[in-house]
Amino acid sequence: MSAARPLITHVTRGIVLLAALAIAVAALVVAWGDAPAVLGALARFPPGLIVPVLLLTIWNYTLRWLRWHYYLRVLGVHGVSRTSSALVFLSGFAMGLTPGKSGEVTKSYWLREIAGGDSAPLARTAPIVFAERLVDGIAMLLLATSGLISFRFGALALLGVAALAGLAVGLIQARTLVYAVLGMLERRPRTRRVADIMATLYDSARELLTWPRLALAVGVGIVSWAGECLALYVILLGLGAGPGLELLNMATFALAAGSLVGSASLLPGGLGAAEGTVAAVLDLVAGQPRDVAAAATLLIRVCTLWFGVALGAVSLLALARRLGRRSV
Repeated sequence: MSAARPLITHVTRGIVLLAALAIAVAALVVAWGDAPAVLGALARFPPGLIVPVLLLTIWNYTLRWLRWHYYLRVLGVHGVSRTSSALVFLSGFAMGLTPGKSGEVTKSYWLREIAGGDSAPLARTAPIVFAERLVDGIAMLLLATSGLISFRFGALALLGVAALAGLAVGLIQARTLVYAVLGMLERRPRTRRVADIMATLYDSARELLTWPRLALAVGVGIVSWAGECLALYVILLGLGAGPGLELLNMATFALAAGSLVGSASLLPGGLGAAEGTVAAVLDLVAGQPRDVAAAATLLIRVCTLWFGVALGAVSLLALARRLGRRSV
């Protein structure tokens, strides 16, 4: 448990630093939308609408946690209660502020500490994070499809992401090819240990991403992320946009495209890339006034990214306390 306190300290410093960066990004968005007009739009937004927006975000988190807990069962991870599982899952939102969300692999560390190394070795559970990112990416691509067809905006970037997702799925299913490469590495003493670890990683990933489980996980992803797309729609209504299926389609496309571009950028939390994409889609595609596009972008990021970071930070502290009491 000696590693838990330095980890918490490091995460806290990272959150503070990135919060400062987020403020700078927000300032740019406000300036882009004309500061007085954006502040006026935010002032007119009904505060009560924050409740359904946050509930829709929680809907997303809850379904994704159920999928995460299912993955633990698939890999045979025992000794992790539902409460501990939820805390570990939520802790990943704080670690999502790392480049490419690479810090989310710390969830495997917490699982090992809770369940024990034999039940949850790092190499066995780390592929869960990869599986989550992959199926969520595919789900967001599917959510963006309707807007992509309707508006023909950002097709090249989204097709590039789709190609990467297809390549990842293809490699996971290419068992013969992967094992041939691993076999070559195993025959060399210097790379034998690496090959063993890679084999464990690959076997876990393949177990999680069989075709039926891949389809199920992507389906959960579509339903869960649709909650955040609907949240952006509610925000736009609160800012004065006219209701309708076209606006819902635009909100879905904006949120999905922003999330995909933010993830593909590998920037911490997608800062800058996600905000720029959402604002651009709302402005250029949805035809919203710039002040409305800017205000909606700020609100959805606060109610999704930063709401998740706050839950993640609280979960990290709760995990550290739980395991700290256990070690006394």
